Amino acid sequence: MRKLKIIEHISLDGVVQTTGGPDDDFPYGDWTAPYRSPAGLQIVTEMYGKTFDLLVGRRTYDLLASYWPKAPKSPMGDRMSVATKYVVTHRPGSLQWGLFEAIPTQSTGADLVESVRRIKAKNGPDLMMPGSLTLTAMLLEHGLADEVILLVNPVVLGKGKRFFADGALPRSFALGSTKAMPSGILVNVYKLIPTLAEEALSRAKLEREIEIAREVQERLFPQTFPNVSGVEMAAHCRPAEAVGGDYYDLISIRDGSLAGAIHAPGENGCDRLGIAIGDVSGKGVSAALLMASLHASLRSQVLGGTGGLGTDLGTKMANVNRLLYDASGSSRYATLFYAELDCDSRTLHYVNGGHNPPAILRRENGAWRVFRLEDGGPVVGLLAGAVYKEQILQLLPGDILLAFTDGISEAMNAADDEWGEDRMIVEAQAHADLNAAELMQRLFRAADAFAAGAPQHDDMTLVVLQISV
Repeated sequence: MRKLKIIEHISLDGVVQTTGGPDDDFPYGDWTAPYRSPAGLQIVTEMYGKTFDLLVGRRTYDLLASYWPKAPKSPMGDRMSVATKYVVTHRPGSLQWGLFEAIPTQSTGADLVESVRRIKAKNGPDLMMPGSLTLTAMLLEHGLADEVILLVNPVVLGKGKRFFADGALPRSFALGSTKAMPSGILVNVYKLIPTLAEEALSRAKLEREIEIAREVQERLFPQTFPNVSGVEMAAHCRPAEAVGGDYYDLISIRDGSLAGAIHAPGENGCDRLGIAIGDVSGKGVSAALLMASLHASLRSQVLGGTGGLGTDLGTKMANVNRLLYDASGSSRYATLFYAELDCDSRTLHYVNGGHNPPAILRRENGAWRVFRLEDGGPVVGLLAGAVYKEQILQLLPGDILLAFTDGISEAMNAADDEWGEDRMIVEAQAHADLNAAELMQRLFRAADAFAAGAPQHDDMTLVVLQISV
């Protein structure tokens, strides 16, 4: 988990922002100007580090965006420009300065706290937060800040908004270091230190719990794929974090007793092949828990359960929807595509519950034809009485099935351009001569090449099936 550091200019009497005047919206006013110096800027630049991301309120973002893109080229300017800006705002459409993620102003209280926790849990550099007093108070209240860096200017202002609501930082912070700038500014660094022993124990416990969750989730994915004559298959999930909310499954089904529903490894033939892919709302541990519930709900329907073998897929999906609805909180849901392939006739029965439509690629008379499997019903887990309808498509020799989550089709580069489903399909068509595993790996590499090193922002999952010619 990356650190979140608050950095702020204050006066000797703790004032952050003076009152009145045309610069009232500016976090510091102009009163810090006499104490700035090139040597001081170098010290501040070093404190920010070579790479960092920003967490700011909308006013602070607008002020930074109005200055740094136009400022003379400098190490700080370069770092500001490439940093991801996490902005609390009600106007996300007007954010334009490099990489950003908007945090809606509706996300107040617990929602905003959870949003900041999610951002801290992402892979990436430390987060710096200049300005934004209201956001600062929330971070301190909920223990989300790891360090507070105060640049104490040698002046008493007497009035204005103060950094300390109660005259001092919370007791959980202790002065870690202090340094004097040439202009007389003191740089005081306060660190969140409950005790070194408690911190180490808490971190080790959290890391172990996440590792256990990762191991459990990996076991939910198929450990071996069904052996279906004339069908090649490959699948992989790459979470954006240690655990994720993407789900896929490949299930060998026999139309007989429950005890014989799953084939032994290496056994040939099947009656039906179950194909599932889904995407749970949210990320991290909470999404992983709902993903486990989705896995159990679907398998209970596919391998007997209340759905029963041979039950219409629309009914099975409706049962999964109800089970997930009962198991999840409000506004938690998953997109889910589920299909059953008749292993003899190659007839594909499917139902799509609000998921990205999988694509069937078919070559006809030297040209490609693409079928999108998009009909079925709404997402699962959100509406208790949702209705789903089974669809049917006859697969032919040479057909390729691509099922995916939006993490791979929406892989983004540093300019926030998306790779897109069209590019993914064209890439698959260009390499249709590869086997399923090689084609899957090729598509992951193509998505990564398009992202060009930009951080993975979402779980990426891909299922590839090829019908032998």
